[in-house]
Order: sequence, then C-alpha cells, then structure tokens
Amino acid sequence: MNSIMFETLMDNNFSVYLLRDMDGDITESDVEILIEKFKEIPVKFATIDLGYTSLREFNETHLARVLKEFEIPYFTVELPHFVKGHFSSQISEIQNKYNELKSSYDLLKDKNTPGAQELSYLIDYYSNELKELNHYINQKIRVDSITQKILSVIKDRDSRDLTFVHIGEENTLVEIMRQLKEHDVKSNILFIQKSKFLV
Repeated sequence: MNSIMFETLMDNNFSVYLLRDMDGDITESDVEILIEKFKEIPVKFATIDLGYTSLREFNETHLARVLKEFEIPYFTVELPHFVKGHFSSQISEIQNKYNELKSSYDLLKDKNTPGAQELSYLIDYYSNELKELNHYINQKIRVDSITQKILSVIKDRDSRDLTFVHIGEENTLVEIMRQLKEHDVKSNILFIQKSKFLV
C-alpha cells in the first residue's frame, strides 16, 4: 500500500470515504501508517464490526494494538449471542446437508434420472437457504447492530463536527449509510474493508 487513497461517496447528509488502494497484502507497517493519518484528520473514534470474531480475539490483533497506541478510541460491534449460537448452528446444519447432497450428486453417472433431478433441486434449495440466511444476518441483524452502536457513540456529540472510521464489510456499507441518513447523522465516515485489516 504505497499511497492511501480514499474514494469519496458524497451524500446530502455526510461524506463517506472508502479506502480503495488495497490490492496487495496489508502489512503491519501499512496499518500503522493508516492509523497515524487518522490522527492528522482528526478521527474522533473507530467502530469495528467484529462479525463472528470475539472481542478477546480482536484485542489481540495488530489493529487493536495500533489504535490503542495512537489513542484512538474504538467501539466494537459483535453479532448478538443468539445469532452466533442459533444462526451459526443453523448455517452449519444447512451447509452439511448441502455438502452431503452435492457429494451424492457429483458421484452420479447419469444426471438425467428423476432421482438426480430431485437431488439437483434440493441442492439449489439449500444453496438458496444459505444465501437468504447470510443476507438476513448481514443486511438486517449486523447492520442494525452497527447503526445502533454508532448512534449510541455519537448520541451526546454534534455529529457535524465528527469524523470517524468504520471498519467492516463492504456489503453492509450502503445500508449503514441509509440508516444513518434516516437518523440525520452528518458525520464524515472513513470506511475500511475489515478483511484486509483483521488478519
């Protein structure tokens, strides 16, 4: 990461800056350079979407250490316990059924028999179930949790004077922006793709 480039996504309420120059691997020194730039902006705090990562695991990452070193407060958002428990076991169960059916289907020599077509139908069914469940977790539960965390952090501050960083998944960004706009948040947001920085 030779240069740090943020792509601007303008909105009537706030500006979102999306870190784009991330084609290669991100090194520990890249993380330090980035966080040092946050101090210059200045970034008031960071929110981190932990997803299925625990707070204990996150606190052991280089990113967490650098945020502490540069005295940038951070607030983490974990998926609620019922999601980690119920939904992860449900996803695992559906995934196992899918894998079992796919293995059986792949072993078939004649894929035009009624039994093969039934297997194909069930494979598609479980594949769609997985997609819908993951979409619900990411676009509803995860986004709602992140938005509520951001709103609770800025509750007693003038959001127009704030710039903060959100480290999360890119597929949640649009919905987070929409919800923050509904709550009349006017902060500048720097968005960073989590998978590049939580290694």
